[in-house]
Amino acid sequence: AKAEKLLDRATADDHGFIGRLTPEEKLKLEEFRAMVTQVKADHPYSDKDLCRFLRARDFVVEKSLVMIKANLEYLAKQPDEDPPLETLRSAYDNGECLPFGRDKRGRRAYFHFSRNHDPANGDLVATNVVSIMNMFTRELDPASDIETFTVVFDLTGFSRSNRDMKFNKCIIDTLQNQHPERMGCCIMLNAPTIFSIVWSVVKHWLAPRTREKIMFVGGKDYQEKLRCFFDADQLSPVLGGTSGMTPQKYISERCGPPPPGSLRPKTATKKGWFGGLFGGGHEAPVDDHEPPPEELENAAKEFDQD
Repeated sequence: AKAEKLLDRATADDHGFIGRLTPEEKLKLEEFRAMVTQVKADHPYSDKDLCRFLRARDFVVEKSLVMIKANLEYLAKQPDEDPPLETLRSAYDNGECLPFGRDKRGRRAYFHFSRNHDPANGDLVATNVVSIMNMFTRELDPASDIETFTVVFDLTGFSRSNRDMKFNKCIIDTLQNQHPERMGCCIMLNAPTIFSIVWSVVKHWLAPRTREKIMFVGGKDYQEKLRCFFDADQLSPVLGGTSGMTPQKYISERCGPPPPGSLRPKTATKKGWFGGLFGGGHEAPVDDHEPPPEELENAAKEFDQD
């Protein structure tokens, strides 16, 4: 029952969806559809899509229209096809990205192993993650009730060398503004105390509806907890699963073995926590004091509450 409550949190407010619209929401959808058609007669949005933009702005039609206009501009700038997977393979060869499996609600899953993130490779990894979002969206069945995907950030071993606020902001902006209401659930796994520095900033970039879909999971029994969301055959061995799938295996099955010398060591950096976000960064202080862990501990305890 506890796992189902967390899995269903994304749709706990049982309205705002096609087939579950209130009379007022139906009227706003009709108004919104007419306004979007005036902007672009051959727009690519179904009523399901329009409802996503409306939910993202609490069914305020004017704000939803601003959002969808920006999305149309974004789509117009996108290439017809995603970059070839082989050009992005370093995000897999280094063990960082894995789009694989489904959660217990049938949603596609993306796993991100943050301890392998190299900020020097951040732009390429961001391009890869956006490509994965696009792929998951294309694969959705219009006739299905499934409109979302699940994201797992494995923060085991996350350290100062992995921080990359520019990458974080790029992913959050793309997810919230260009793929609104597509993330059904986000699991932050084994967040170390030092991650609270990142979280203290990132949480302010997240819309309230997005924050409600994020849960921190940890503890010695974290693999058991993770299996509340996924069957074992949908998980990588490093997460206690039986699938045998890893980022390296995923890319090798699709693009062959890595070229000789393609794996590069992580680039050392001396920039501070926000280096790169504002174009530069500052030198790290001599003392790297960790902040109090109360917020992360409270978030993790939520899982164990009845």
